[in-house]
Amino acid sequence: MAYFETPQAQKQLAKVGRQMQDYSEDFGKIHGLKQLKEGGLRILNELSQVGGMLIRYGVTFGTVRKDFTDEDLLLVAKFMKGELTNDYLKELK
Repeated sequence: MAYFETPQAQKQLAKVGRQMQDYSEDFGKIHGLKQLKEGGLRILNELSQVGGMLIRYGVTFGTVRKDFTDEDLLLVAKFMKGELTNDYLKELK
């Protein structure tokens, strides 16, 4: 019997995806949402969406590279650099 082990890179993407979803979900509990305008709320929604895509990356019937737009990849990069702070999101219109 052969066993399938999830590749390390796929595990790392899933971890980042969960962190993105957790950040989005917990943002309102920590900072509140009343100071955010539509742009900030949109980013939080995109974090949840793209995070979910990362979690499902590479699994059967899951997401593949071509499912990600350039904007999705930029969002992941900004998140990993820690650029999506409360102050940043407050300034978006």
